[in-house]
Amino acid sequence: MRYWIVRLGSIAAAVLFAFIIERLAGGFDAFGQRLVVLAGLYVTLAVSLNLINGITGQFSIGHAAFYQVGAYTTGYMAMRFYDASPIKGEAWLICMMFVGALFASVAGFVVGLPSLRLRGDYLAIVTLGFGEILRIVVQNIETLGGAYGMNVTPKFQYIWLVWLLAFVTIAVSRNLLQAAHGLPFLAVREDEVASSAMGVNVTKTKLVAFLLGSAFAGAAGALLAHFEGFISPQMFDMNVSFIILTMVVLGGTGSITGSVLAAISLYYLPEKLRDLPPVSAASLIAGVLAVGLCVAFLKNVEMRYHGPKVKRAAIMVGGIIGAIVVQGVLARMLGNVSALADQSYEASKLRMVIFAGTLIILMLLRPQGVLAHYEFSWDGVKRMLGMKRKVATA
Repeated sequence: MRYWIVRLGSIAAAVLFAFIIERLAGGFDAFGQRLVVLAGLYVTLAVSLNLINGITGQFSIGHAAFYQVGAYTTGYMAMRFYDASPIKGEAWLICMMFVGALFASVAGFVVGLPSLRLRGDYLAIVTLGFGEILRIVVQNIETLGGAYGMNVTPKFQYIWLVWLLAFVTIAVSRNLLQAAHGLPFLAVREDEVASSAMGVNVTKTKLVAFLLGSAFAGAAGALLAHFEGFISPQMFDMNVSFIILTMVVLGGTGSITGSVLAAISLYYLPEKLRDLPPVSAASLIAGVLAVGLCVAFLKNVEMRYHGPKVKRAAIMVGGIIGAIVVQGVLARMLGNVSALADQSYEASKLRMVIFAGTLIILMLLRPQGVLAHYEFSWDGVKRMLGMKRKVATA
């Protein structure tokens, strides 16, 4: 009884939270609403890829292909059948999410079945090749708009539905890990040979993860097509696959919470960098030097200091504060150099450099990802607040 009460309560909370996001985003302009929608779609994509890469331990880098299958399936269905269909509005969009998920999972099955006996780099090359082949094929089919793309009508801009899909993806992945059905996924991730020896059907487990991940990506593609009202092959190139993979690795492979946080952060960071004021050459050089010194200091502390964690954290915070001070002093000193005094750079042109530099720094300091395998849980919050004692294990 308690099981069903908790599950029904979670569903009600997810629906309520999705509508709250829709209500809050309603006060934004069109650009702000688009950012909220795309952030929700990237959460779905990152968590669904994490199901394949992080939880099952595969190395797929062609996730944009399944995103594209869902988008183009929906676009084609809308073009051919929407006017004559008795289903309209939200009902049509929900149906298209299932259709997009179905076709994307079929694509996942087609590419997954013969290639899931491969491991590591070989599987990565196959999935990347599949994504590029699919994009080029679509680019040369005139019925789908070719290289010019396809108009998708009508447009449905339901923000709550985008975030509800994200919550469903998170819930399915989370419950899969906590149930007995998820143990084979973790076993395959840790050691394929040992799990096979214990009776786990490795190929079947990989295939199920691939089908689930591709289905969620296809549903996200369906929402994207109707939200944007236009899709083109360039929207699903390998850069999209790489940024989704970066979200998974940066958040921590195997951590659903990390994927969600990384998806939101990495999507918003390049957009927020557009708002930065122009940066002087002196400040830029001083910033690069200070960051380099700070990273070297933090790595040295991490490798050589083995004292109490609290003291180590205090030393690291002191190092970061020291780097900020050094940056300010160096910027003032370099500002007196005549060759640097009048030079400045627009932050919008440097944003991708800053973005890439941030990723490099985070990977140097935290190669296992920000959250590694840790997950958010209410029990963890209770333990942090002292409301629940940690159970001692033998």
